[in-house]
This record gives sequence, C-alpha cells and structure tokens, in this order.
Amino acid sequence: MSTRRPPARRPRKRRPNRRKRQEEHLLVLAGGGVMAAAVVWAVLSWLVANWWILIVLGATAAVGGAVWGHRLQQRRAWDRVRQQAPRYGLPQLDALHHRDFEYAVRDLMLRDGCTDARQIGGAGDNGADVLATHPLGRTGVIQCKHRRDGDRGSPVGTPDLQRVNGTARQLR
Repeated sequence: MSTRRPPARRPRKRRPNRRKRQEEHLLVLAGGGVMAAAVVWAVLSWLVANWWILIVLGATAAVGGAVWGHRLQQRRAWDRVRQQAPRYGLPQLDALHHRDFEYAVRDLMLRDGCTDARQIGGAGDNGADVLATHPLGRTGVIQCKHRRDGDRGSPVGTPDLQRVNGTARQLR
C-alpha cells in the first residue's frame, strides 16, 4: 500500500498592503514635484540673469504672430474674392462671340490674381489678345482662339498656331 503525500504548499507571497503602496506613490509624486520646482527655479534664475533672451523671444513671437495674422487675413480676403469671382462653364464659353471670349479670358486672369490683365486684341494685335502680369511678376501675352460655332465650328488652323508659335518668346 502506498501512501500518498499531499502536495507541498507553496509559500504565499505577501503583497504590500494598500496603505504602503499609497505612501510609495505619494513619495514618488512628491519627489517629482520637488524636481519640477527645482527645474523651474533654475530656468527662472537663468532667465533673470539673461533677461535679453526674453526680449528676443517676445519680439520673435510678436513678428511670428503678425506674419501669421497677415497670412490669415490674406487667405480670407482671397476666399471672398474667389467666391465672388466669375465662373464659366464650357457651354457658356462656347456661346460667346470671339471678342467676348477675350474679355472672359481677361476676367479669369483678374480672378486668378493678375492685377493688370487687359484685353488688347483687335486688328493688328500681332497675336496678343490679353496682356497680364502674374502675381509673382511674370508678364504673359495670351492669344485667344475661339471657334465661331462652339464645338460645331471649324478647328483653329495650323497657320494661326504657327503665327503664335513664331511670335512667342520669353521676355524675362
């Protein structure tokens, strides 16, 4: 007959009680608070000794804020202009007379930021129908080609394109 022994009991690990854990947590927090206060004190002492850095930081912040505000104001103004700007669909453009088409191109150039866009086309215009200066300063000469009957009209001929190609050149 064999005698069975009961399995040996493992010693139970004692968990630290709740109060001890809270005390440890408070000690860690207090230590962190003391460290943070020491860092703040050191930074403030350094800034008092080097007060000119505060002036530089303040001036930098003021300039940055002014630039940001100016850009925000420009963006809002541009959005207002864009909402009120002319919009054309292809059927509307196709229905225009060739002279009105040149004015429509001029209006679109003005809408897109060209401050001095003007229609100059006519007899003897040497291939220039609209002149405009881009907001970044580049001048553009635009030749408008428009079919008489919209999409049912005859296409722009090769001689017209060669004339534009021959007169086009970079000015700046």
